[in-house]
Amino acid sequence: MSLVAGTVAFGWHPLRLPGTGAVLGQGAALDRMGIVLGYVLVTELVPAGLAFLLSVSTDSPLGAVGGAVGLVIVSDILDAVTALGGWRQVLPTHWQFAWLDAMQPQISWGGMLEGAAVSVSYALILFAWAFRHFRAKDIVS
Repeated sequence: MSLVAGTVAFGWHPLRLPGTGAVLGQGAALDRMGIVLGYVLVTELVPAGLAFLLSVSTDSPLGAVGGAVGLVIVSDILDAVTALGGWRQVLPTHWQFAWLDAMQPQISWGGMLEGAAVSVSYALILFAWAFRHFRAKDIVS
């Protein structure tokens, strides 16, 4: 929606990449925005998985949302602790800004692939746990 609103308000212009000043044409700019959107959606699977797990584990919808938001906050705080070293790379939010690699003249896939692998791994575990818990839950009473 922001792309549509910006195009209506300011018109469509080539995408100028931050830092380098390189310019991408319309097709390449849309491709890059698609990559960014896809990556961000994949990284959001972790909070979604935790919120789903908490929603089938409790009767409080705000508890599920609060737990997912709490996960992101705690993960961001721990990611800022440099003393954790390599352990930071397994935090769900460590790779949240790897999409910026798609905004370079040559796309660097390394960070996005690592971030997607971490996010999908956590999401698979959380969603599987949630479905297992939901299947065993008595929803009739």
